[in-house]
This record gives sequence, structure tokens and C-alpha cells, in this order.
Amino acid sequence: MRRILPALVALLVGLVVLLDYFLENPVLDALGSFLLEGAIILAAFALLLGLWNLLLVHERKVRRRERGWPASIVILLSTLGGLAVGLAGWRSGALDWFYRYVLFPLEASTGALLAFVVVSAAVRLWRLGSLEGTVMLVVGAIVLAGTLLPQGGALGVLTPLREWIVSVPALAAVRGILLGVALGIMATGLRVLLWIDRPYE
Repeated sequence: MRRILPALVALLVGLVVLLDYFLENPVLDALGSFLLEGAIILAAFALLLGLWNLLLVHERKVRRRERGWPASIVILLSTLGGLAVGLAGWRSGALDWFYRYVLFPLEASTGALLAFVVVSAAVRLWRLGSLEGTVMLVVGAIVLAGTLLPQGGALGVLTPLREWIVSVPALAAVRGILLGVALGIMATGLRVLLWIDRPYE
């Protein structure tokens, strides 16, 4: 019974939400909205429990001076600072300051590091004599040069080439990845609905 009941609840809830997505019915609409709101509330409580667990684990790590405790201090300060900024609200200006002077610079730094990581990976593949590595290195160099170098002069032709690379092959690859992710999500959902996977046990 302990195994059947969670599986039955997951199956019924999943089928109701799925039918609500495809069919126009006021009863299904109301029931689907109720179930989705309940899932959102459960997810919020799960997030709070996860946050509380994070604080407890890293507080214990700092108190006992375990290995890596300075990083735990950074995590604690970041978490508490983010909570304070979020609870202060939009009108306080703290959130705008946080996005402008903390989050955006971190994203820019991560993007810059990512470019160097991609180029270094392409160089390593190229050294192995791989055709894919050579293509990756050439395309990466063209994209970086078209982005960083001035548009005038002899190298100005790299800018439209970069735009073509980004808008045609790169976009096609992104669409393929998104389709694969969507199909994977659908397959995982079907496996849960058909009781093949039981993550709730």
C-alpha cells in the first residue's frame, strides 16, 4: 500500500494536469489550476527546507572549522544577503543595486571566462588532430574576432560572418538542444506516469 498510494497519486495528478492542458473543460480547468497551485506551494516549502538545511550544514562546517570552511562563510553571507535584499522589496532600491553591481558583473565575468575555456578546449582538441577540434577552433576564433575587433578595415568581413555563424548554425544547434531537453522531459514524465520510475519512493 505504501508503494501503490504515492504512485496512484502521482498518476492521477499527472493525468489531470495533462488533460487540462489539452482539453477545454471548466471542471478540468479548475482542478488543474488547484493542483498546480498546490504544487507551487509544496515547491515553496521544499525550497525553504532546502535553504534551512543549507544554512545548518554550512554553519556547522564553520563552527567546527572543517575543511573548506572559508567557502562556507561566503555561502552563508551570500545566502543571507540575498534573503535580505529580496525581503527588502523592489521599492527599496536594494534589489536594483544588487542586480546592477553584483549579479551583472558576475555574469559578465563568467561569460568572459567561458570564452577562454571554450578556446582552450578547442586548442586541446586541435592538438589531438581532431577535425571537430579544428572546426571548433576556427569558428570560435571567427566569433571572438568578429565580436572584439573593430568593424572597419580588412577584418571587417568577420563581423557579418560572425553574425551568420551565430544566427544559422549556432541557432540550429540551440534549437536541437532545446528539442532534446523537451523530449527528455516528456520521456521522464511519461516514465513517472507509467510507474516505470518511482522517485517518490
